[in-house]
Amino acid sequence: MQHEPARRRILALGSGLVLLHLGFRAWALYPSWFVIDDYRLLEQARAASLGPGYLFAPFDGHLMPLGRLLVWLVERSGEAPWAVTATSTLVLQALAAAACLRMLVTLFGARWAVLGLLALYLTSAVPLPATMWWAASLISLPLQTVLFVAVGAWVRHLRTDGRRWLAVTAGALVVGLSTDTKSLLVVGVLGWLLLAYFGRGRGPGRVVGALRRHLPAALLIGSMTLAYVAYYVLRVPSPTASPTAALARDLAGNLVGRSLATGLLGGPWRWGSSNPPLAGSDPPGWAVALSWLVLVTVVVVVARTRRRAGRAGALLVLYAAVSYVLLLVSRAPAFGAELGLQMRYLTDVHPVAVLCLGLALLPLVGAVESSAPRDPARATGVPAPRLLVPLAAAVCVGGLVSSTGYVRIFHGDNPGATWARNAIDGLDARSAPGPVALADQVVPPAVVPRFAAPYNSTRRVLPVLVGGVEFPEVTEDLVTLTDAGEPRRAQIDPAVRSLEGPEPGCGWRVSGPRARTVPLEAPAFDYVWWVRVGYLGSAADTVTITAGDALVTASVRRGLHTLFFRVVGEVPSVRISGLAPGSTLCVDTVEVGDIVPGDPL
Repeated sequence: MQHEPARRRILALGSGLVLLHLGFRAWALYPSWFVIDDYRLLEQARAASLGPGYLFAPFDGHLMPLGRLLVWLVERSGEAPWAVTATSTLVLQALAAAACLRMLVTLFGARWAVLGLLALYLTSAVPLPATMWWAASLISLPLQTVLFVAVGAWVRHLRTDGRRWLAVTAGALVVGLSTDTKSLLVVGVLGWLLLAYFGRGRGPGRVVGALRRHLPAALLIGSMTLAYVAYYVLRVPSPTASPTAALARDLAGNLVGRSLATGLLGGPWRWGSSNPPLAGSDPPGWAVALSWLVLVTVVVVVARTRRRAGRAGALLVLYAAVSYVLLLVSRAPAFGAELGLQMRYLTDVHPVAVLCLGLALLPLVGAVESSAPRDPARATGVPAPRLLVPLAAAVCVGGLVSSTGYVRIFHGDNPGATWARNAIDGLDARSAPGPVALADQVVPPAVVPRFAAPYNSTRRVLPVLVGGVEFPEVTEDLVTLTDAGEPRRAQIDPAVRSLEGPEPGCGWRVSGPRARTVPLEAPAFDYVWWVRVGYLGSAADTVTITAGDALVTASVRRGLHTLFFRVVGEVPSVRISGLAPGSTLCVDTVEVGDIVPGDPL
């Protein structure tokens, strides 16, 4: 047991490391932007009232009421709320880092080695992709905090059998289960700690004895787990599929062979460039081979110098294996083995690896059985364990290098962010009062990919970013966005036009309530079309326009003006009717085609 001044010094240094880590994460987060699922979550929050129906609505197989609550609060904070989003993510990161420090001190005491373990957690690039992507951080960061809090409280409970710490453990699990289904793995970690470090005896007797000694805790946590599993199975559609043997092999090679092996040692040092900003790990072949050599060496050194260290290694292997299987039977069949290069699927594995490293190298305070030094005679010819210190320092430096490289991709190669910021700046800079009438169009895949339809349209994306926009059925002044997100006045790239009208200077005259059909050069085939009607009005009035199966009612004005409206289906002709007696409309042009950007606003 260390003296109190030493304990305070270690806690102060640990807090300093946490603050430095938050400074780095602030630099990473604030210049960043929303990605893909972020827009879906924001749009769903914008359209919903706060209640169980919204909070417990599954999201791609995830049950995440806590995350949905945070999204709802951020969405209500105002348009384009990235600063609020980044701040909320930074707060979640601060909670996770502080909880990690507290857990390490609780388990191993206030010793210098705790600072090394904390540094390995804070500097690693493995959790970073799930932090930069907001939708992923809503799951990953609370899950890390829950893991740290639950483990620390659980070990305190096992030491003292105190009900207070059991209540803290159960509360952490409730928060975790409101974050994501993967929090069930935390229950497995708690069970392993009970059996491996606080159990007595061997075989089934060890399990029975541990459950008997901690029966209230087992009943409480077991009932919570069973209730959650029953609810999830009955109420949450879970996309699962049967993977092929080739997929299983390739996914294991990517996820474990390349991403995890290099990530545990400060990698991957190089990131892929195929899908910015969501870059996957792309470690050089020599780095993968060297990582495995180092990992095997570390395992041999620890096994030859520490007794009962294999229990920690087994926990890490089991946790990583379950994570792999979950990915294999859920998303991998749809998206392929390349998912194994996405570090975000290892986000919760890395904190468990830090925990397991501590369990392997340090005595667990208060445990019945814990890691302990072996007889020095058995370690003859084995590299000294103190060589792990410079290795840990190199891993921390490598993690910072890898993390910086990933952040620079988000900052410098993020086409979705460029599109959104151009749209916001252009719409905010306009001088005309009132809302902007925008065309509902598909956004570029870099903003929201096509497989996320119908959330890949401007009608879904823009209202959560900027105010003062609307998507009317018919309008005189239509605005569209370029592929770069810049607002422009809309024009029609016509597929067909109207025939020349019979009346010189007027074209096709529509008088009073009498209907007039404007013929086209040819029927426009079944498609999603925009129609432009150019007219000269004698007075302010209301008109009804029929184009195929579409029927729109619009206001017309005196003078030369244009109407735009959207049609789904075949358009053989355009029929105009419904004017008041005495009103006249001269229609000189009807165009049916696609919207294209025109002049700047």
